Amino acid sequence: MNLLNYTYLLIINLLMFGCQPTVKKTRTMNDTLEYQKFMTQEHRFELNGCNLKYNDKPFELGMSMQQFKEIFGNETSSYQSEFQDENTIKYFWKDLGLKITVFNSHITHIYIYIQNTYLEYPNVHMMGNRTIVFNDILLNQTDKMHEYIKRADTTFDEIGIKSSGYTFRYPCNKELIYFLDSPVSYYRKGGGHLYISGDWKLEETNEVKSIHIYYDEKI
Repeated sequence: MNLLNYTYLLIINLLMFGCQPTVKKTRTMNDTLEYQKFMTQEHRFELNGCNLKYNDKPFELGMSMQQFKEIFGNETSSYQSEFQDENTIKYFWKDLGLKITVFNSHITHIYIYIQNTYLEYPNVHMMGNRTIVFNDILLNQTDKMHEYIKRADTTFDEIGIKSSGYTFRYPCNKELIYFLDSPVSYYRKGGGHLYISGDWKLEETNEVKSIHIYYDEKI
């Protein structure tokens, strides 16, 4: 190959490949040290919309009690309120920070505790979960809600807000609701006993106490 042909091929290669855009490698949550630490936890909850997992095992509302026990083992204790019908029973796994409501032998409500919580009935100290995965983002026991929202690269406009917490909705086979128990403060307009509620104080949020998962049966 003479020098002229070599120079021609070199120019063609530069034109074809030299101007290709550089593809950056995206760093996912799975690459982080925080996620690797989460994976060493004895109890790992991953709550991603319609997909719920405990230690990589899927679970869901509507399961039978027997199916649920195959994943979580036997409950710590149970409680049947005199104010509810005889077909409704609450079960507790205190070391997992897990509570469920069972109606007619099927799971209708799931509560996952983030903070250590004492439940007067049936006198159970629920162990909080140090870290869970929520919507593919780590949610830590120490996180304020606005810190989680920032890490998730979203805004409060995407979720429902009321004074007792935050609501996330997912269109699964039924509309699935996650309610995050975390008191929300608001600005007051006026003084003394005469005031009206202003905007939410979303720059001064609290930690999440628990997550309540249930179907919106009104839909």
